[in-house]
Amino acid sequence: MNQASALTGLLILVATYLIAVVTFILGGAPQAVAVYLGGTYALTALAAFLFSRGLLEFFVGMDRDIVFFVVLKRVTDPLLALTEPLTPGFLLPFAVALYSAFLFFFLKLVLFGDAFLGVPPLFIPIYLSIVTLF
Repeated sequence: MNQASALTGLLILVATYLIAVVTFILGGAPQAVAVYLGGTYALTALAAFLFSRGLLEFFVGMDRDIVFFVVLKRVTDPLLALTEPLTPGFLLPFAVALYSAFLFFFLKLVLFGDAFLGVPPLFIPIYLSIVTLF
């Protein structure tokens, strides 16, 4: 994978986050809540796409010309390129997508926490410290 596709992955990540935040703000959520929930939903959605790709590659294979597979591959290829430096080289192709899904979910846990698992978020202190600087 090349640098352009990793940059595209970063743009997909940022665009997904911004769309989620705007959706929450338009839905009437306070701005701080929208920033927090937007990140949670964006990273969870991207992890779900990568997880779906990993399962489809394992059970069906992604070499089919079905529109769903083609779109899923185009969306997730840049995300895989984004996580490529952290991915072990010995993984099979389906496992690379599953590992990347784990990385996105882990990033969500670190930044935004998880109420079900009882993991406290680190994003809130980071966000508040940045906001107080400006």
